[in-house]
Amino acid sequence: MDDVTRVIATTGEISLKGENRRWFEKVLTTNVEKALADLPLAAVKRPSWRVLVELSEPVPFREVARRLQTVFGLGAIMAVEHAGRDLDAARAAIGRRLEGLAPASFAVRCTRSDKRFPMTSPDIEAELGAFVGEGTGWPVDLGSPDLTVNLLVDENGFWLWLDKVPGPGGLPVGVGGRATCLLSGGIDSPVAAYLMMKRGMRLDFVHFHSVPQTDPASIEKAEDLVRVLGRYQGVARLAIVPLLPIQDAVITRCDPELRVLLYRRFMLRLAARMAHRFRASALVTGESLGQVASQTVENLAAVEAVTTMTVLRPLISLDKQEIVAIARRAGTYDISTRPHGDCCSYHVPHHPATRSSAGELAAEESDLDVEHLFRQALAGAEVRRISEAAPWTAIPVPGEQGNGAEYR
Repeated sequence: MDDVTRVIATTGEISLKGENRRWFEKVLTTNVEKALADLPLAAVKRPSWRVLVELSEPVPFREVARRLQTVFGLGAIMAVEHAGRDLDAARAAIGRRLEGLAPASFAVRCTRSDKRFPMTSPDIEAELGAFVGEGTGWPVDLGSPDLTVNLLVDENGFWLWLDKVPGPGGLPVGVGGRATCLLSGGIDSPVAAYLMMKRGMRLDFVHFHSVPQTDPASIEKAEDLVRVLGRYQGVARLAIVPLLPIQDAVITRCDPELRVLLYRRFMLRLAARMAHRFRASALVTGESLGQVASQTVENLAAVEAVTTMTVLRPLISLDKQEIVAIARRAGTYDISTRPHGDCCSYHVPHHPATRSSAGELAAEESDLDVEHLFRQALAGAEVRRISEAAPWTAIPVPGEQGNGAEYR
């Protein structure tokens, strides 16, 4: 279906909520309206366990799907048409919709949410399946059909669709509190941000740089990544913090094997201060267990010891392939893979420590003026308000499921 005036999306996890379900649905509706604001939107309605989007004029389904892909809390996204209130009207609508198609096999699937309708879902499937088979000669395949004719029966009658794409799932942004994400400019941390937004969190960001010893391109990358992530949550703040004086002090006075861990401890201290400024209740990092030397269990604990804030690590059990797949789906991968000089790559030791302790790192820091370095970095920090989101073309169109095709 190329152009649509109605789209239905399921609400997945929200339907399992209890007393606060209405609040979740209200936030979800608001987020849908914001995502579709540049389209001819007529109404967003909330029948049970789904969202119905009505457009005042036809719009390509791929463009509606692209925007709804950024609204966490939505499940499957279907391009629907109203197919009347009885079987005769449904037959007529199905006949029109199937004109010109030639699938190798088909099946009819029906969901009946209005239990007042006199036929059960299996009865409807059998009746309309026989209609399609007799009219087309197509073989039925209930296991893996080439084409699926989907129907929903609710209080408004029959809804029909052939085209369906996966929604992002999760919970609506805004129901899960606020956190501050340490954003490096690489692949991992934007994916961590995406996954925490998927759990309903709203994020601000902190980016550390080593300019002029490293390329300032990392700052531009961080801004571009926040603009892409802005499509999922809206406006965000980005704190840009110089780390070079801290790194120079660590390089001059501390054990080379512990450099990256000491850098990371300062990063967490500074990010926690920014989080308090942003009224956030947690920090988010892109760490994955064992991916690099600083991300062993021992090192993670030794670094985290400098803050009392909760540190969320949504990538902790994911491998690189899984992380890359999410980055592509989120639209951050191409930006993350642009070349830049990461601050943690500045004077990285040849043999970094893989097992440290908080006491060992604290002892190394005794040779540093930690408070002075901390305040110096804060004094050089700049907070930018990123209000302009990336173009919609930066967000991938979700792959269509069910009929052997994929939107590009």
